[in-house]
Amino acid sequence: MKKVLFIFGIFFLSGFAIYEAFFYLDAREEVKEVTKNENQVRLETADIDKIEEGDLILRKGYGYFSDIIADHLNTKEFDVTHAGILTKKKNEWYVIHSLSSDVSKIDGMQIEKLSRFLKYSQPNKIIISRLKNATVEQRKQISVEALKLVALKVPFDHHGDISDSSKLYCTEMIWYILEQELQLVKLPQEKEERELFFFSMKCMYDLTIIDLIIDKYKD
Repeated sequence: MKKVLFIFGIFFLSGFAIYEAFFYLDAREEVKEVTKNENQVRLETADIDKIEEGDLILRKGYGYFSDIIADHLNTKEFDVTHAGILTKKKNEWYVIHSLSSDVSKIDGMQIEKLSRFLKYSQPNKIIISRLKNATVEQRKQISVEALKLVALKVPFDHHGDISDSSKLYCTEMIWYILEQELQLVKLPQEKEERELFFFSMKCMYDLTIIDLIIDKYKD
């Protein structure tokens, strides 16, 4: 029995080491690319002028993990890997989003300046979208609800359990606000169809739900 437990422990530690090594190397690659492209302009002044409270921002990040998401969770037109909600404080734009502790010092809900958020986006790999048919007040409420989740310090959903709102990953956070908190969208309820919807980036730019405000892929 002790031998079995010892072997199991070795396999567990080996798997954990590989997992940690992957994200360590991925973080190094991200830092390298961010530094290389830090002087690239992601959004022009004319783009910033189009943004409104509650808009959604999508980006393609750097690294191997982002490449996996880009290749498997998008349409051929876009390859975004992360999403957040835009809000304005003291005349400056911020992004509210959820990140894993594997790639961030904060696990889960957080807010950061738009300028910093953009640094971690590949140039010309940014979309800003807006919920179709939502009023100005409804869109503002989207950012209000997102700020509440930041205040609650909701952790990142590492297991992708879309039935549990006590933990949220980036797009799950957005759909939770739009569907559950504000009832602004009707999403699939059948389990398999719902999972296909949630575990995808392409629904974040589905033109039956969303209007594209800024598409830097066209630049």
